[in-house]
Amino acid sequence: MKPEDRRTQKTITETSEEHFLQGVFYYDKGLDARNANEDWTDAFFTEAFGCFVKAAGMGNVHAQNQIGICYEFGLGVQQDCHKAIEWYTKAAENGCARAQNNLGCCYCRGEGVEEDTQTAFEWCRKAARQGNAKAQYNLGICYDEGIGVERDAEQAVYWFKKSAEQGFIRSQKRSGFYLELGCCVQKDPHQAFDWFKKAAEQGDAEAQKNLGDCFRRGTGTGQNYRKAFQWYSKAASQGHIPAQIELGDRFFYGQGVVQDYEQAFFWYKKAADQGDMHAESRVGYCYKEGLGVNQNEEAAMQWYLKAAKKGDEDSLLAIELICQMQNKRVI
Repeated sequence: MKPEDRRTQKTITETSEEHFLQGVFYYDKGLDARNANEDWTDAFFTEAFGCFVKAAGMGNVHAQNQIGICYEFGLGVQQDCHKAIEWYTKAAENGCARAQNNLGCCYCRGEGVEEDTQTAFEWCRKAARQGNAKAQYNLGICYDEGIGVERDAEQAVYWFKKSAEQGFIRSQKRSGFYLELGCCVQKDPHQAFDWFKKAAEQGDAEAQKNLGDCFRRGTGTGQNYRKAFQWYSKAASQGHIPAQIELGDRFFYGQGVVQDYEQAFFWYKKAADQGDMHAESRVGYCYKEGLGVNQNEEAAMQWYLKAAKKGDEDSLLAIELICQMQNKRVI
């Protein structure tokens, strides 16, 4: 290769990278603006799309993948899932792991292409073997649920662990579940606790609730109601319903915190308002006994009925007892 050819190649490579990075800059600006409900969101995405097109035309595979994303979600361009598939395929065939995973997801969901779980599996596997954490998680799901491949729990655990080691939150939670229950791996509560903790510290509400469970039960760590309360609080404040109920229980029984029926009722009601039957039953009990709220038998019956209709046996029993007491009072 002549020196001038090498210089030309270098310039093209640098230029494509420059356009791609500029596109990323505007793309991130667009995401920030959208999250803040600002008016110029579309302008940022349109600018980003133009930069990605320039970089993709120079052979930048990451830009090709980003164009696919823009088409799939209608960012800076009219939504077109078929064009998204074209660009994902181009980038995937050029070895882009993110595009391979995106293409696999589209085949799995049948978006812009006919649903084909076997092809979905193959693309996810290509990306996973390149070390893409999200693809490793998806591959674990494929093996776990038999999507495009025969179910193989050992392979599922293997790929979840590979992904978890890269900090992928959903894989960390999955690894924790497998180790806690001893599914296809030797049961190890201490390792399960460690994986839940890694995901919880990244702000994942479900993992925070799981970590709270570990501290409450003493699973993989010493029993500590105070720490259980703290982790339940983090998850509950993010709207995690089971964590809200657990937090209510901590206040109700005074475990890890000073007993406070009003706070217990507050958290039970938050979960109940989202339709959870266990929380509805607890709200009914609070109304019946006047704990954290003014005693109100009629309100208690209403909440018990909501829970009973969903199959809560405690609520059914409570309704029977209330009816019996009412009949006795009438007699």
